[in-house]
Amino acid sequence: MTKDGLKKPNYFGSLTQASTVCLGSSLEGDVYIPMKDVLPMVHPDDIVFDGWDISSLNLAEAMERARVLDFDLQRQLRPYMENLKPRPSIYDKDFIASNQESRADNIIPGTKNEQMEQIRKDIRDFKMKTGVDKVIVLWTANTERFCDVKPGLNDNADNLMKSIKMNNPEISPSTLFAVASILEEVSFLDNQWNIFLIQVILVK
Repeated sequence: MTKDGLKKPNYFGSLTQASTVCLGSSLEGDVYIPMKDVLPMVHPDDIVFDGWDISSLNLAEAMERARVLDFDLQRQLRPYMENLKPRPSIYDKDFIASNQESRADNIIPGTKNEQMEQIRKDIRDFKMKTGVDKVIVLWTANTERFCDVKPGLNDNADNLMKSIKMNNPEISPSTLFAVASILEEVSFLDNQWNIFLIQVILVK
């Protein structure tokens, strides 16, 4: 409810769902079609969300702790968010800010290889339970410290896999997620250059 009356969810302002593209002109004038009809696109209502986090809070509690959204919007979203709970994730305090340690109560134990295999298992479990056609893993965690590409460590696929199996401490959590995603043949998106380099190394 707003000062202008009741507002319901919509895709106004969405580039893909509300925008149009001019295809050309006819005797009647310019011809426009929805952008979503130009290329095959998944409708947002058909997207299924899942994910990992080092904190065990459900998304409603995490939303409240983050204090990003206005309180009334949080109140309205709570019924949809409180049943969403993240899967355990990989925590390595050597790669992220130390202020995250107090939140790390939802972690995957074991060696780096065991952690990577658990991520692969999670991806397969998600695909099986949801029946989705495509999986995209989007890395949105805290920024990690930079990892150099070093000969014998991560300069090619064989060395990287060997370093993971040897539990090399210089292999970051984002690297494990990227490798798990690539091995499961799903897309992995990230804005850190080290992940781009890993994809270049592993994707033939």
